[in-house]
Order: sequence, then structure tokens, then C-alpha cells
Amino acid sequence: MSDVRELLARLNPTTIRMDAGAGSGSGGDALTNIDVAGALGMVPAGLGRDLLELLYGPDPSRADIVRVFHGITRLALEERNLRSRCFIDAKTLWGIKDCIARFERDQSEQTRRDLGVLKARTAVAREQLFPERLEERMPQIAAVAIGYMKGERLSNRERAAAMGVSESAYRQGWSDVVDWLLTQMVEAEQDAARVFSRSLREEGAAG
Repeated sequence: MSDVRELLARLNPTTIRMDAGAGSGSGGDALTNIDVAGALGMVPAGLGRDLLELLYGPDPSRADIVRVFHGITRLALEERNLRSRCFIDAKTLWGIKDCIARFERDQSEQTRRDLGVLKARTAVAREQLFPERLEERMPQIAAVAIGYMKGERLSNRERAAAMGVSESAYRQGWSDVVDWLLTQMVEAEQDAARVFSRSLREEGAAG
């Protein structure tokens, strides 16, 4: 089978066959639904496993969607907080150094250079901030992100419309959130799929 993820949709049959490889015909090892469920159980709990179950499992429920939404929201808000702290730290350090230089009337070339570096770091950190009121947009962001994972390929204009913002507002801030989140989701799902695939091979070898 080219994609072992597809086995998750076939948990109901008594016996599931996984082809050994291209051109191998039906000579693969027999895997029962217990084998597949056991391999899935070896995937660590978290967003990656939740995405596997939502995208490839049989009859995904609202509970599956809710778990993924919770994972997406936690991921995005934690990253928002991290970026905010980085900006505050950079701005604070720049402010301290600037105040000290002013108090000591230090206008040396080295001090001006150091302050320039700190100012630039603060500007970079500011540019990397997520937009304000992120919590209010998370349901729409999650819908766009989950749609992407299911195969939807929307343009920036379509994503902006789905989120209820203008295309310019989307490009100026929200696209960074969506793109970052999609990268994390794709990587999490791929990592989970690799663990699932490895566990299946081990189940087959043990059988």
C-alpha cells in the first residue's frame, strides 16, 4: 500500500491486507484491525495523532474535530505568547541600554552601534508578532487550516473571505499565522504517520 494512513479508514474489516510493495501483488502480511489499532496506539497523543484520526479515520466525529481545534488553538496561542515575550524582552533591553547611555551621556561609536543593533532586533521582533485579537479569529483560522489538511487549496482572497477580513488585512498579518500553523500541522501529521507506519511494520514482523 502506497500510503499506510489509508488503513485507518479500514479498521472495521476483520482482516486488512497491506501490500509488501509495488508489484508485490497480494503477498503482503495480513494485518488485523487489532494490529492497526495497536499501531495507532503507539503514536504519541497530541495534534499529530488527532490529525491522523480526523483525516483518515472511519467516520470522524465532532469530538475528533474538537480535539484538533483545541490542539490548533493551544499551538497558535502559545506561539503568540512566545513572540510577544521575545518582543517585550528585546524592547526592554534596548530601553535599558538607551537610558543608561543617556544618563551617562555616552555617545561613543561603540554605544551607538550597540543601540543600533538592539533597536534593529526590537524591530524584527515587532514584525514577527501575531495580530491582536487572535483568540477571536481562531475558529475561522482552524477551519481554513483543517480544510487545507483535507486537500482544500484556497487563494489568499478566499482565505480572507473565509476569515471575514479583507485580502489586504490577511496578507499584512493573518497570512503569517495561517502559514506558520499549517507548517506545524503538516509536520505533526507527518511525524505521527511515520510512527504509525513503523509500528505497522513491527506488528507485521511480529506476526
